[in-house]
Amino acid sequence: MKHFLLAILTLLCIKTFAQDAEKKISVKPYGFIGVDAFVDTRQSVTSRYGHVYLYPKNRDNDANLNDKNDRSSFDIGASITRLGFVISGPDAFGATTSAKIESDFAGVSGNGADRVVRLRHAFLKLQWQSASLIAGKTWHPFFVPENYPATVNFVVGAPIHPLSRAPQLRYTYKAADKLSIALIALSQGDFQNKGGESQVEMGDMPELNLQFKYGSPKDFFMAATVGVKNQLPVSVDGNGVICENTVNSFQGNLSLRYTLSAITLKAEAVYGGNLTNMVMIGGLAEKASSTADNPEFTPIRVSSYWTDIHTNGKKMKCGVFAGITSNLGTSENSAVTTPAFTRSADIGYIYAIAPRVKWISGKTTIGLELMRTTAAYGSGYDEKSKPVDTKEYTNYRLTLGCRYNF
Repeated sequence: MKHFLLAILTLLCIKTFAQDAEKKISVKPYGFIGVDAFVDTRQSVTSRYGHVYLYPKNRDNDANLNDKNDRSSFDIGASITRLGFVISGPDAFGATTSAKIESDFAGVSGNGADRVVRLRHAFLKLQWQSASLIAGKTWHPFFVPENYPATVNFVVGAPIHPLSRAPQLRYTYKAADKLSIALIALSQGDFQNKGGESQVEMGDMPELNLQFKYGSPKDFFMAATVGVKNQLPVSVDGNGVICENTVNSFQGNLSLRYTLSAITLKAEAVYGGNLTNMVMIGGLAEKASSTADNPEFTPIRVSSYWTDIHTNGKKMKCGVFAGITSNLGTSENSAVTTPAFTRSADIGYIYAIAPRVKWISGKTTIGLELMRTTAAYGSGYDEKSKPVDTKEYTNYRLTLGCRYNF
């Protein structure tokens, strides 16, 4: 009997040791070396050292009435190079655990010559059988990782396609084999609404989004998201008195993807107010009834539609991105009197088309893309802050992108 008990105890110890061995911390690096060379025919609004292309600038006359922005430029850079780690470890709270941390070198601080490390993702994940919880910084729910433009340019379609990451708590429930429902509570990090910092954090609640996902990117996939955001644009009015006039804004999107053997079709529609935290145009306008001692704001609404089609070849992929975003103005009488709360509120619409080709060999991808982007600038506004008497300005960007993935 002693020998039997000893044998059982030994087997239990061996099993426990084996389980512990399987649950040791595992760290797997990933990323790419990224080099982009690009040429613009017109001076344009960009960020991240020119890698994130947004739209051409408005006319800006010199003393002789010549347009200072009607000139070309080029650049070559590697700051989009990315390094990340996927981490897994022991179970916790009855769930498998994982984490992710990722950075690139496109931070905005520095002396203009430095390329500063920027935190892109940092989150932990608890995965149960039919639910999961993510805590940390990762993609805003309006950026759907399963379905976004596959442009060569680092911009991935912004400002037509939403581009944002945010600190968040995301609870996802798998309701059926192909259906999941997620509730996401967010604050804002380096992707903030235009205006003062901590506008959302000083509001009454975090930004809330409800998201439904159905299907698989391997065949048919759909995502639908609705959300509401409450923010405090001004905490102290013109007389130095505490101001508590918050602004509520609604947002929604529908994202579709259909993958065939030869081609992949993608499309998305976005609508919302004050989407500048997603690198989109618009923002906030002051209500017509607003005064210096009682400032009140209302969201500028925008719509956006894009499509992206590409072939699924293993050695070469051809594709094209096309989309448009429009300034719809406010729902009530207002005026754009505080430009700090807007991103190019004088733009009526922006449209872009970008054909591309990518060559793939092993871990290396080389892409060539010509993006035509047109922005229509207004010379004034109507009573709802919508630009009027617009004039178009166009830029062509030719991009050569090189990636070595690891």
